[in-house]
Parts: sequence; structure tokens; C-alpha cells
Amino acid sequence: MREEVKMKIEEYLSAMKKRCSRRKYTNRPIDSKYVKQLEDIIALFNKESGLNIKLVIGSGAELFNGFRKSYGLFVGVQNYIAMIGNKDLPDRMEKVGRYGEKIILEATAMGLSSCWVGTSYDKKAATTLCRANDTLDCVIAIGYSDEKHSLKERMMEYGMHRQNKAKKTLTEAENPVPEWFKQGMDSVYLAPTARNLRPFIFKYKDGQVTASITVPTETAMIDLGIAKLHFELGAGGGSWEYGNGGHYCFDDKRKESDKQ
Repeated sequence: MREEVKMKIEEYLSAMKKRCSRRKYTNRPIDSKYVKQLEDIIALFNKESGLNIKLVIGSGAELFNGFRKSYGLFVGVQNYIAMIGNKDLPDRMEKVGRYGEKIILEATAMGLSSCWVGTSYDKKAATTLCRANDTLDCVIAIGYSDEKHSLKERMMEYGMHRQNKAKKTLTEAENPVPEWFKQGMDSVYLAPTARNLRPFIFKYKDGQVTASITVPTETAMIDLGIAKLHFELGAGGGSWEYGNGGHYCFDDKRKESDKQ
């Protein structure tokens, strides 16, 4: 594995452990150097994925202020990332999950807070960002938060935690399970999902790994994209086929170590 790839995985893993969903933001503007870094990262990811992700600075209030479904859930949102893609783009929603989470991990490493937002915002207010045949799947709130979580945040975190699925329910595996698979699943358990449902399962059989949807929610493929990325990082590399039931693709070094 190239040294720069290894370093990026380690950076993402560190950010993954620090990341938590924040719903209350301060009025501190995002530092200009971080805005530029985020814009460059998004441009790169758009080129890789075919998505049309947009970073919106200073206009977050129009999505959340006065919107009934978000009342009290999000406070002080000034900035957001619009996860947009062409309706006909293959594997669009899974790519939204994968690349949106990569942006979140990059932002976390910059000291920024964030939160995936699926429904609690005014979608119509962001549709002007879409090109012909584009669709807005979700947004990511982003900015600075106080170190101490608000009472409302703590209450929501407690409620979400109670809904957590046990790790064993996310896995179907034959023994013995290799250490890299265990590490991959440890990272999957840190993956954010809508309402903490974790609507997927990772299977290990005959040396092969697949990931599939178990609960077909509206955002399940976004959740699967996030979870696959987390597994890949925790396992130390490799890549995934897109799609429900897609296979994990080992790097050559991993294949050789499994044969020993």
C-alpha cells in the first residue's frame, strides 16, 4: 500500500472516532482556508463520482429557520453541503453516502462539526442549486459547535443510542473471522445512519465479504454507502463494488495474507 494512501486511511480513522452528529452551531464563520479546502475536495469528489455536490456558505438559515419539521432540531445552521446528483446516475444514492461521509471526515479533521440531514429541512429552498434532471437527496449541516453539547442534543443522542442495534445483528459470518473483518465491523458500528436504524448486514463466507440492505428505507442506500466506506477504512484498504449485495474487493497484499 502506498504511504500516502495509508496516511489518508489513518487520518480518516482518527476523524471517524472523533465525529459525532451536532445540531447546534455557533455564528463563527468557517475559516477561509477551510472553505477553499472543502471546495477543492468537493470538486475532486464530483469528478470521481459524477455527483454535483455543492458547498453553500452563509445561507443555511433559509433551509432550517421557520421550517416546521426542523423546529428546535437544528439551531444556528449557517452553512451546508447539498448532496446532489443526476437522477439517472448509476448508484447515485450509495455514492451520496460514500462521498458525503468522506467530506464529513475531511471536515472533522479540520475541526468542523457536521450532521447528516435527510428530511428536517426545507428542500424547496435548495432546489435552485440543481441542474436539469438533478435531484437533491439530502444535505449536511456544517460549521463550528461549542465543545459542550446542548441539552436538546444530549436528549436526542440518548434516544438514538437506545435504538442502537447490537454489533452481532449487523454481521453474518463463518468462523474463524479474520482480524481485518473484525476491525472493519468495528468501524461500521461508528457509521451514522438515519434514525440509527443501521439497515444493513455484512456477510463473511468462503473468504468473501458482501454488504446488503435488510430494511428498505428511503435512505437505506445512502446508509449502505456510508457503512461500506467505514468498513473499507477499518479493514485497512481494499474497495467495494457498488450496489446492494456488492462484494468487498481485496487488495493484493490482503489476498496473500489470507492464504498464509
